[in-house]
Amino acid sequence: MLDFSLSFEQKTLRQTVKRFVEKEIVPIALEFEKDEMEGKLAHEVIQKAAQAGILGLPVPEEYGGGGASGIECNIALEELAVGCGGIATAIGASWFGQTPILMAATKEQRERWFPILASKEEGHLVCMAMTEPQGGSDIENAQMGLRTVRTRVRFEGDEIVVTGTKLWPSNFDVSTLYTVVATTDPQKGPEGSCLVVVERGAKGLSFSKPVPKMGMHADRNGEIIFEDVRIPKENMLGKVGDGFKLLQRTLVYNRVGAGAISVGMARGAFERALKWAKERTVMGKPLAEHPVVSSKLAEMAAKIEMSRLLVWRAAWYNAQPKKRSMKWASMAKVYASDLAMEVTTDAVQVMGSYGYAREYGVEKYMRDNKIIQIYIGANELTKQVIGEELLTAPEDMFEV
Repeated sequence: MLDFSLSFEQKTLRQTVKRFVEKEIVPIALEFEKDEMEGKLAHEVIQKAAQAGILGLPVPEEYGGGGASGIECNIALEELAVGCGGIATAIGASWFGQTPILMAATKEQRERWFPILASKEEGHLVCMAMTEPQGGSDIENAQMGLRTVRTRVRFEGDEIVVTGTKLWPSNFDVSTLYTVVATTDPQKGPEGSCLVVVERGAKGLSFSKPVPKMGMHADRNGEIIFEDVRIPKENMLGKVGDGFKLLQRTLVYNRVGAGAISVGMARGAFERALKWAKERTVMGKPLAEHPVVSSKLAEMAAKIEMSRLLVWRAAWYNAQPKKRSMKWASMAKVYASDLAMEVTTDAVQVMGSYGYAREYGVEKYMRDNKIIQIYIGANELTKQVIGEELLTAPEDMFEV
């Protein structure tokens, strides 16, 4: 029997996050753009998310966190994105940076970092320091094997020395921990790859100013510079040679999160357009009752539902023992973000000039969503990954 219903606990979580969004995000969502360079408003929301237990959702319960699976985290991300894609991305990106720690941290590392990340007294973010100025999406491309990575590590006594530059990571200058994709030697490919954790305040760690963007203003992006940053050897996740496979496994989980954020933004835009169309009178009756508009709204609703089903299926796969799937994760990310671009654009169209006006908040969803077609693997590259699976294992493509 197939069951598409949520459990009582999942429904409760969803309502909890929804109430948080309505109270703490919706009233100020349009103010994040004015505060992009300072980031004070976003910081306040993140602190409140920590106090509400949202920020610590994926942290194991024994360390004070919520112990949530990827399914619950994606439910939460969708609801957060209905309020603001930037806030959802900042929190989702923090979970992105935590994923390799969840997978590979030693008992000592878990005891050192997880209680901090689960704190309800103060919000602590993680930055997944991955992309580099010269590499772009190469870093997510399994065929490249991290050979374009130029952030280097070397070993001196009991320390690891990190040198290099990362560009575009979320939470770039406001994180407590930095999960850094690095290498001992780019020519070694996967064999030289590693992930290390750099703690805030480390000598030699510095940041550029935030990069102004067309959207996602509550999510801070910029350049991170590692100038001979010294960290203990104990800050490596796994060992040299593990970095490539850890990153690929991490992408399997977090591409789904990107899809969930797109679903949330599509929903947010659709709900506003639907409300508008019910209230707006044209030719003596509500706009929503005109066939051309009602059919458009029906198409939008169907696209949102299709996207959500792909996201939930991918999240379910990843939650099953030994069933995580890059194929389903990539499909969820690509098609949810592509369809969200269509839905948010249609929402603007339904509302006409009012949809185009910033004060109504619909065009914000369209601007915010655009980057999801680009980050964590540009959709063109990610479709290529799906296509490669068709060539290597076509008989498994539609297996459950």
